[in-house]
Amino acid sequence: MPFMEIVLLDDGRIIRPCGIDDIEDVSEMVIFEAKRSIALDFDAQGWRDFQDYVSFDQLLKRLVTGSKALLVQEEDDRISGYLELHGDQILLLFVADYAQKQQLATQLFRRVVTTLSPSELYVNASSQGYDFYCSHGFVALDEWSEKEGVKYRPMKWENENAENESL
Repeated sequence: MPFMEIVLLDDGRIIRPCGIDDIEDVSEMVIFEAKRSIALDFDAQGWRDFQDYVSFDQLLKRLVTGSKALLVQEEDDRISGYLELHGDQILLLFVADYAQKQQLATQLFRRVVTTLSPSELYVNASSQGYDFYCSHGFVALDEWSEKEGVKYRPMKWENENAENESL
């Protein structure tokens, strides 16, 4: 199943690659959800930098220079989930509040694992995302840190299947 393939979920949603026409909606959803869920992980400058990081221009720049991104689209075309990856680093993973508890983040993560078969993945987990990553096999590499006004915990995931295939 190629990464670029569109997948219809049982509930009518689709998982598909993020296109240029989606970037503005993605940016708005990520900023809204970050403000709701992880605003306390930022100081004032860190929040301004984060908003710039997820702006249309910055998302577009990353997507045309190598980032891969998937989104979950609702039947009414709203975007309810977004995952962005650059190499082996998860840059962003957000699910809209109204779509929480429906395994969308898990489905996005599994899609990356099954289509790209990474041997390992890294993430700087937010306070909100930490338990999700732990439940999916990520392990903390260090204690909680703050850098440039952002609180995070570096984590790593190893693909056990990739190890078995190389033996």
